[in-house]
Amino acid sequence: MNNVLQLVRDILENEKITTEEQLQLNKICELEDKFVKDFSKEKWKEYFDLDIEKGQLHSLEIDHVIEITFEICKKLFI
Repeated sequence: MNNVLQLVRDILENEKITTEEQLQLNKICELEDKFVKDFSKEKWKEYFDLDIEKGQLHSLEIDHVIEITFEICKKLFI
């Protein structure tokens, strides 16, 4: 299973971002810039800590989706 997770991560890392994804990323960046423009040094640290934890949760969610997909494919094709 770990090999499958790593393979999917590698493929995702090497894929190019779509136009739709880029537009959404731009929108998020604009909103984020507006939101954090007056942050103090301490607030920036708190915000980065929060962002790291959200990223970790997102990674766990992706891993779970991959595991479910892998199990479904095993049942269908093996």
